[in-house]
Amino acid sequence: MNYLKNLTLLSAAGAMLIGAGCASPLACKDDCSSKIAANDHLKIGWGKRSIASDKPVPITGQFYLRVSQGVFTPVIASALAMEKGKDAVIFVSADMVSVHFEILKQVKALLAREMPEIPTDKIIINATHTHAGPSGNEIKMDYPNKVKVTPTSEMRKFLARQIADAVKEAWSKRAPGSVAYGYGFATTGHSRRVAYLDDIGKREQSQAGIAMNGKVKMYGKTNDAMFDGYEAGTDAFINLLYTFDKNGKVTGAIINVPCPAQTSENAWWLHASFWHNVREKLSAKYGDIGVIGQAAAGGDTAPRQMHYRDAEKRRYKLKYADKIAAYLKKPMTYPYAWAKDGEAARRQYEYDVIEVMRAEDIANRIVAAFDEVLSWAKLDKQCSPAFKHEVKTVKLSRRIFPDELVAEEKAKHAQVMQEKFKTEGDAIDMLTYNSKLNSRRNRIGGIAKRAELQKTEPKLTTKIHAVKIGDLAFVTNRFELFIDFMHRIQGRSPFAQTVIVQLVTDEYGQGSYLATERAVANKGYSATPYCNQVSPRGGQELVNETLDMLKKMK
Repeated sequence: MNYLKNLTLLSAAGAMLIGAGCASPLACKDDCSSKIAANDHLKIGWGKRSIASDKPVPITGQFYLRVSQGVFTPVIASALAMEKGKDAVIFVSADMVSVHFEILKQVKALLAREMPEIPTDKIIINATHTHAGPSGNEIKMDYPNKVKVTPTSEMRKFLARQIADAVKEAWSKRAPGSVAYGYGFATTGHSRRVAYLDDIGKREQSQAGIAMNGKVKMYGKTNDAMFDGYEAGTDAFINLLYTFDKNGKVTGAIINVPCPAQTSENAWWLHASFWHNVREKLSAKYGDIGVIGQAAAGGDTAPRQMHYRDAEKRRYKLKYADKIAAYLKKPMTYPYAWAKDGEAARRQYEYDVIEVMRAEDIANRIVAAFDEVLSWAKLDKQCSPAFKHEVKTVKLSRRIFPDELVAEEKAKHAQVMQEKFKTEGDAIDMLTYNSKLNSRRNRIGGIAKRAELQKTEPKLTTKIHAVKIGDLAFVTNRFELFIDFMHRIQGRSPFAQTVIVQLVTDEYGQGSYLATERAVANKGYSATPYCNQVSPRGGQELVNETLDMLKKMK
């Protein structure tokens, strides 16, 4: 009797699970029911524009400035507009290291003038964080320079124009459709913060303005007797939202992975990193579909793994022999001064081969997960999901600097101001050296400036978005967010699936690294005063504010 009773309960539980997504399996397979009122129908539109330029484009993401030598892969701004009733969201992803807030302001101004019906407060622009994308960040040539580079004002105007046009296209193409969502697994990012049993900062001198190492060093050596492991883990989740037209055909997807797109991060060519490979592979399978590439929290992760380097080289040599041969016939090149001697060139091209194949390998995993999740998520296409988009302005506690630190950095700033810029020699060599020195000066000097600001403005103002689509939620922040904060949000979220989107620009500014309490104690690049505007306490405030939005929205 107990066996039969348990079997009955098990069958009931299974029926409930099967029926959780929709009224019936048949209803799940319907694409767009004619019974849904026009106002309740989800409308979907896609648009995209190239953000490449044939001019000498500034490339940021390192401590030195690079100037593009050409276009290695397309770099794209993709837009997805979704509207239901009186609410809407417009997702935009851009193949850039970051999207300056002045570009966002210009995009909104263009749209207000040219297509005022677009709700510009509903726009969410995220950078994929490729370190080889076109830059609209402030470039002040306060140093000797002989290299021609497109001015900041011109770059911002160009990028704003392209992004605005992508949004206009997406909004104009809105039509009834459906969505489906789910998650899968695709390892993309690894912890890049290598931990040691001792204070590595006491045995390795850090360059002022670059890092302050302690028990952690970014990209530190693992074949060290004091190697203790990695500070953070690896998040293998991939979150996906698919869009379909009225006939049930896939038109695009939001793909969210906990990893910044920073393969080939010192390239002198415009390059979208692994998102190009993903788009190329999906287009071959599904046609010219839209792709919004998003980075989930990944301030302490990167595509590069540290302790399997030799095994990785062997993997690519055997797996991608043909692709390596093809790449070497037409590789990314460098200005002469960058790799002027044979050994430097050899090391650079060996590094490039690994990076280009790593992008291919990551893309293969993303596409495999895309296909796997689509195979079952499409059984629950939703034409009229619960839909809501809210925007909230929040204030987060800044990272406050002690007086002794400020005094130390003022002394360092005085010293670095004595270092001289190069005034002659190879133009690229001058640019590299001088832009790095200028960066160090600004980073060290910024400590004292921010210490003064903290006295009158101890809180940083920023906006966060929350979007509800069925039992799926998207939440945003402008930071390079450490992965623990994401898990704190997801672990307490009332939604079945919660997607974090980092590096989302708002009118108040761009994000910096937002490190955890553990990381700040361990030091290392990305967790030092040079890198953090907001404190770990502010990070927890972000978590709580985000959860408050989600709970009210549920």
